[in-house]
Amino acid sequence: MKIEKKDYRPLIREGPAAVGMMSVVIESGGSLDSAVREVASKGPEDIREAFSAIVHDADVRACPDIRSGLRSLASGLPKELAFFRRSVHMLMAASEMHAGPEKTRILKDASDISVNGLRETGEAYGSSLSNPCMVIFGLGIMVPMILMSILPILQIGGMFGESVGLGPIIVTTLVVVPACVLCVTLSIRGKDPFAKRRRDGDWRSISPLIFSLPLALIGWNLTGDVVRTFVFSTVPACALAFAVLYPSQKRERARADVERFLKDSIFELGNRLISGDNFENAAAGALETRSETSHVADVFRKEIALSRGDERSAIFSALGNVSPEAAEAFCEVYDASQRDIREAGRLAISIGRQMQDREAVYKSISNKLRSVFDMMTATAAVFAPMVLGLSVAMLKPLSEISEAADMTGTSAVIALYLAELCALMAFLTAAHKGGCGVRNIVYRFSMMLPVSMVVFCTCMSFAL
Repeated sequence: MKIEKKDYRPLIREGPAAVGMMSVVIESGGSLDSAVREVASKGPEDIREAFSAIVHDADVRACPDIRSGLRSLASGLPKELAFFRRSVHMLMAASEMHAGPEKTRILKDASDISVNGLRETGEAYGSSLSNPCMVIFGLGIMVPMILMSILPILQIGGMFGESVGLGPIIVTTLVVVPACVLCVTLSIRGKDPFAKRRRDGDWRSISPLIFSLPLALIGWNLTGDVVRTFVFSTVPACALAFAVLYPSQKRERARADVERFLKDSIFELGNRLISGDNFENAAAGALETRSETSHVADVFRKEIALSRGDERSAIFSALGNVSPEAAEAFCEVYDASQRDIREAGRLAISIGRQMQDREAVYKSISNKLRSVFDMMTATAAVFAPMVLGLSVAMLKPLSEISEAADMTGTSAVIALYLAELCALMAFLTAAHKGGCGVRNIVYRFSMMLPVSMVVFCTCMSFAL
């Protein structure tokens, strides 16, 4: 099986998790076949599809066996996934070895290679963002500023034979510039190895923004001014959208925090198992060590009491809603504890180390990219409206100096453009955060647009 070049990027993000799953199975005494089937049934989305194809081909005898299919998959990987290819070959070699320090070392090296490959890819992606972000900054601020301020000055100087008028400015500001920014944004999005393919289609999150339509009618009847009507309609609608979506965003952040502590508790689980505790007491004790996961420990004890021996179901009932990955890790350790308690403890420590290595890489990359995407948010919410608001403020005295510089309607054009820019930056930053869904985009848009309108109107008021 050969991975198409356009499809390889999700595998960069998912590679370390798949390598970790396979190494856990092999380290606990499983075969390479069982490790591949584990990823095919429970692995990350895109790698699960690739490994499912290997399992299917082996089952229908389209290829001799799973090892051959895995070797064929590894040989077809592009150069960007060379680290994943090396990790797979090391796992294949380790699966043929007897249990011992050498096997453990090779499995650890396979995990380290995949994590280091992810880190290098993330650093390269971060370095490649400087030029596209400068293009967005230039297009988003400099081009409209030139159209709004420098162009009237050139008209006063007689550079143009006649007034340019507002028509070309409208087309350039509201169509050409946003189209160029969208192309750059899509380019950044397409190169992001950490962006998830899955998107939520919860279009109901847009419904609070529809509230702006009746407000626009009311505002127009009261003021008759386009800018005031736009601000009067969009700011309350965005505030309503923010108020509606904030609780779900807060719950997701809280869930992510608990998930992080759950993964950390796997180390404590391993230590307790090595000391001789049984799995139920060790798991509950590990969860109770932190206040953030103490409520999960209570749920776990209740589920164990009601499970009637089905511990795997109890684990997923207690942990699955918070972190399916952590729940699966607890299940792997539970299965190993049925054979040997202390061996299960060593397995738990190995799983915990792998998870912490991956989380450390993700956090490091996210911290490096945060400044870039924060600058994009600040551009849409503060810098662009501030510069363009001051540019519009300059037009009033220019219009009084020369009729050729009359730019009536400029403020309305800029207000609409700022809304477009906020929408584009909401899409870009939401995609980076791994949630390029409607809900996440609307939430970020509803945060940026009110700030942008307040800054724009404040700066524009200096001309009054």
